[in-house]
Amino acid sequence: MALHLLGLPHEVLHGIFLNTDPQGLARLCCCRALNDFIKNDRLLYKELYLKYFDEPPKNPDGSELFWNAELKRRVNFQKILESKDASLKIAQLQNVTECIQDLLTTAAVGSEPSLNISFLTQLFESQQNIDIFLCGSFLFDWAKSEAWGNSATARVRRDIQSTNTSLELNRSSIEPSDLEATGSAIVIPHELRRTPLAHVQTSDSEAPTRTFRCQLNIPTEAASAYVSRDRSTERQLSGKLHCLYGASIDRIRKDAVTSSRYSLRSDTALIHPYARSLVYDLRQHTENTLWGPFLDDGSCNVDWEKMEAIMIVIDHSIKFSTGEHHEFYGMMEVQDKSFLGATPNSFVSPPQTLRMQPALPLEAQDPYSVTGTWRRMICFLDYAELYDFNFNDEEPEVDQPRKPIDTQEAIRLITMKIRITKIEPPGEEDGQALPVVHFHGSSHSLRPHWDPSAKSKTKGTVRLTPQGEVRWTTLSVYHGEERWRSEGIQVGGVRSARGVLGYWFDKDHDEHGPAGPTSFWKYHDGIEEKQPTARDHPPMSQFTYSLY
Repeated sequence: MALHLLGLPHEVLHGIFLNTDPQGLARLCCCRALNDFIKNDRLLYKELYLKYFDEPPKNPDGSELFWNAELKRRVNFQKILESKDASLKIAQLQNVTECIQDLLTTAAVGSEPSLNISFLTQLFESQQNIDIFLCGSFLFDWAKSEAWGNSATARVRRDIQSTNTSLELNRSSIEPSDLEATGSAIVIPHELRRTPLAHVQTSDSEAPTRTFRCQLNIPTEAASAYVSRDRSTERQLSGKLHCLYGASIDRIRKDAVTSSRYSLRSDTALIHPYARSLVYDLRQHTENTLWGPFLDDGSCNVDWEKMEAIMIVIDHSIKFSTGEHHEFYGMMEVQDKSFLGATPNSFVSPPQTLRMQPALPLEAQDPYSVTGTWRRMICFLDYAELYDFNFNDEEPEVDQPRKPIDTQEAIRLITMKIRITKIEPPGEEDGQALPVVHFHGSSHSLRPHWDPSAKSKTKGTVRLTPQGEVRWTTLSVYHGEERWRSEGIQVGGVRSARGVLGYWFDKDHDEHGPAGPTSFWKYHDGIEEKQPTARDHPPMSQFTYSLY
């Protein structure tokens, strides 16, 4: 075949190879001549890349990308997600997360469908990819261990295999009696890995901490050191991927044949009671967390496990809401379609059906597209129930969560009309890539329309965290006095359609609450001059997040 191909003009060869799958390009390098031709045909790599993926921006210096390297990165990513090897996928979680983030950041926005989003959506039609990449946070481990007891066995086995895959262990060189400690993990020899894990004992108090007593055929100290190692990075990455994916994974189920697995909106054990327990646990509202969805270390790093729990609670409340679909205009579609809206600049204002106030020149300098009409949703428990949940006699240990709760939240759906008032340089503790934008406006209740507590003045700021996430801080002002505050992160980055997830709380940071989850998303770039009605909205099949 190579001899016949080599006899063809280079233009014809280029056209033939352009119609191959990127994964099959390597198989065509079956001789030195074809290998050299493909390796040096830079245009081929570029055209193949643009055939399957959205065009990324140029390098900061204006030069083009190394298309062969970019295409190989995408092919390697695709091979990992199409593999059936679960341990390989777990070992590559960090690389997979970075590649997904890169694909979303460079995804095309506008009227044309994004090739990047379509590519990711197809890969995450795999149930195994959903299980491994989207269900690895503490929230799911906790629900799974309580629901199925011994299911933690599969988790331990999975982590042991992934560690060995990650370290590329030379199994043949290790004797059965050898155990080597590498960092905080224990390398399990090949012979021991083939020995089935014995029963994993857990109790209600132990399950949430994910520290299990494993009766393995290895020294107790080694097993304990392995299973208690810090997996916080892995859990955070999984929580972030779930937030970017968007569609809520409501339930976990036990398959009678295989090990327990997660699924999208299907039978038995609900996940939202566990998410609700994390969201309404007032112990996480501290000065170090800025009373928002941040890690408890004062770093202003986003806590993606908190963000995941907020997303699940909000999504559940929306789906059980009796409101009309038009009230959630702008969120239903992006929340039900994987990765949609979780990209920078993905918000596109709908056609104007109402008279809008003209934009001011200051808006042209606003990188966050703050000015406009926003929808907000606030969830809250009855204060007596919130107090009893947090301050009853059954106080758990510091490192353990409170019990799952099935109490349904009350919700308020609010319209915010805001415009920017000032733009200033970022402070020392802010991300330096974009300025700080101040805004003010008003809020009124959309449902229930009579609620006086939802009618207020609104003000706040938008800025970048040191890690580059878009942070929103809002304040509700009643009769000139500040009352409620919220901290949130915009999922997907600057001007994303997915909107903001976070917490609302008392502006004086009362340790006894009240507090709860909130979400808001942009409805229109303009500011409506009159109260919208159902007739003002086109038919919708969309869900929206809005909070206070």
